[in-house]
Amino acid sequence: MISIVTICYNERNTINRTIRSVYSQTRTDYEYIIKDALSDDGTAEELKKWEEPFRKKGISFKVISAKDKGIYDGMNLAVAECSGDYVNFMNAGDEFFSEDVLEKIFADGSLNDADLIYGDALEEEFGELHYFRKCPELIRERMPFSHQSVFVKRELLLKYPFRLKYRIAADYDLLLTLDEKGYDFRDSGVIVAKISKSGKSSVKLKDTYIESLKLRRDHGIGVPEGEALKRKLFWINIKQFGMDHFPKGLKYVIRKVQRKMRGQKSYGQ
Repeated sequence: MISIVTICYNERNTINRTIRSVYSQTRTDYEYIIKDALSDDGTAEELKKWEEPFRKKGISFKVISAKDKGIYDGMNLAVAECSGDYVNFMNAGDEFFSEDVLEKIFADGSLNDADLIYGDALEEEFGELHYFRKCPELIRERMPFSHQSVFVKRELLLKYPFRLKYRIAADYDLLLTLDEKGYDFRDSGVIVAKISKSGKSSVKLKDTYIESLKLRRDHGIGVPEGEALKRKLFWINIKQFGMDHFPKGLKYVIRKVQRKMRGQKSYGQ
């Protein structure tokens, strides 16, 4: 059994894309849990439309409507309601890459003894798809793979819930914790998700970086200090200014250069 979880708040314009990708999965031994933080934009009405289609397909569909303390608190609350062996978080605006993702990962049972299964994710930006830079060998330096591409054992999420002191990077904190404790990570080799680049960690660069420093210190990982830190923050502020104020065409060119410099592949290349 696989539990798929979606966290949302006021996502009426994006939630259907996510739900449709879950509903379309060819493998049907999964449950779908949506944690809605009391949306007031019509999201609840959109969710209600899906109750009957999932029922007819024989899939458990549950909506938890309640206040929470943010996305990671919502994720913890949802996990408490899950009954699957593995949990995947496919949050509002993101979607499974294809209808046979679950089939490809779990069909032959070869990964069913792994503590955490990961795959590839494609980032959607300016109408183009680019691979998230998957690098499990660099887990102590950066996020090793997209959390949307991860299936983690529910028992581990109950044992190590997301720590709410991290507002942006609690998913990275969890991966570091599981890695440090020696749990078995396994690559499925499957493109799991297509993810939006409008997430909080994608657009609030300084906030993301400051929190990453705290997280790394907590895990005993060295971080820039003094002048090195000042230089890093200077360039982050410049980049944020460009993202906030440059015209779309110029931002597209800058992002293209950045992807080329760091070797981020485009889908189809």
